[in-house]
Amino acid sequence: MSHLAHLESPGLAALPAWAEALRAQAQAQFAVHGLPHRRLEAWKYTSLKGLEDEPVPVPATTEQAPLLSECATVTLVDGCHDALPELPHGVSLEPLPVALAKDQGVLRKLLASLPAEAADESLTALNTAQLDKGLLLRVAADVDAGRLQLCWRSSARSRAAFINTRLLIVLESNARLELIEDIDISGVCNQVLQLQLAAGSRLHHSRLQAAQADSWLLTRTELQQAADARFEQASLDLGHGLARHDLRARLAGSGAHCRSLGAYLPTAQAHVDHHLNVRHEAPGCESHQLFRGVLRDQGRAVFSGRVHVLPGADQSEAHQSNANLLRSERAEVDTKPELIIEADEVVASHGATVGQLDETAVFYLRSRGLSDDAARQLLTGAFCQAVIDEVSDTQVREALTARLARALGAEQ
Repeated sequence: MSHLAHLESPGLAALPAWAEALRAQAQAQFAVHGLPHRRLEAWKYTSLKGLEDEPVPVPATTEQAPLLSECATVTLVDGCHDALPELPHGVSLEPLPVALAKDQGVLRKLLASLPAEAADESLTALNTAQLDKGLLLRVAADVDAGRLQLCWRSSARSRAAFINTRLLIVLESNARLELIEDIDISGVCNQVLQLQLAAGSRLHHSRLQAAQADSWLLTRTELQQAADARFEQASLDLGHGLARHDLRARLAGSGAHCRSLGAYLPTAQAHVDHHLNVRHEAPGCESHQLFRGVLRDQGRAVFSGRVHVLPGADQSEAHQSNANLLRSERAEVDTKPELIIEADEVVASHGATVGQLDETAVFYLRSRGLSDDAARQLLTGAFCQAVIDEVSDTQVREALTARLARALGAEQ
């Protein structure tokens, strides 16, 4: 049986009538478009053809330890959670079907606001068609929720396992949350995050992918920010497989701030794709994109970053930077930073580089007693560390640094 046939067999938990109607509509949309393909501009450099092939066995590996041990943690196996932790007053975390069953209209509006009609959005339609797994996290106004860690794991050892999961996060005015996603999966995970940040709220989101060989991670993050809301997302992709991260952000209130950080190290035939679309819709907003990658073997990376400053979004500031190191003649990078500015008094910059290690720097380190391999590893680590150093939370920054060092050491 092909994966596509497998995907069309949901097996849902009970949902209210309106959610069932939304699911049925999404299922019809997916039936029309099928999986995204490379004839679509947004998927020009990333192929999902392997999802229609027969399952590929995945070798067992040692499970990664959680990124941080001293914080509220939820482990999700195949998209299903274990016991939910006790959280501070004003913070609620509940299974999505439970939240949908008692919704008074807020979640219905949020789910319906997610575009899924176009052919290049069919993975989102597929996710909605199987809307039985996931979580809703709410943080009340003026509440600091602290740090929450979600550990994504899977029980299967084959790409035949296809997990669709939805994570909804609603922060009320001046609420704060630190969210860490630690992903170590086999199979395919199709994840949609919908983030709604009210005025003055703060969300720091870290995503670490240390997945197994032949695992695929497909994420879409849909973000809406009100006035003075601040969002920071840091991703570290160390897995051997395919990772596609799609961020769509609306800076809808004046003074909103969005910062995206990413480091990736594809090896073997791994493929990492970052696709960003940030819209400045109000005055005085700020967005920053900083991504760096090191590619070995036949690794491939894609970066497509668009920032659109709409009319009326004056005094905006937007910066993009994507830099890549090729450590192999067979590695490949496709990078496309893009700015569209339709407002006045805007500060903006963008740039992309693809190159190799500085041989002068390698020679200098060797003159100080390092071997050639050690010198190159040191320079590679420093190159990626420049992204991690921008992470605002000290503990998360140190944990990401340690995980990066282990990944680089394992490649020696």
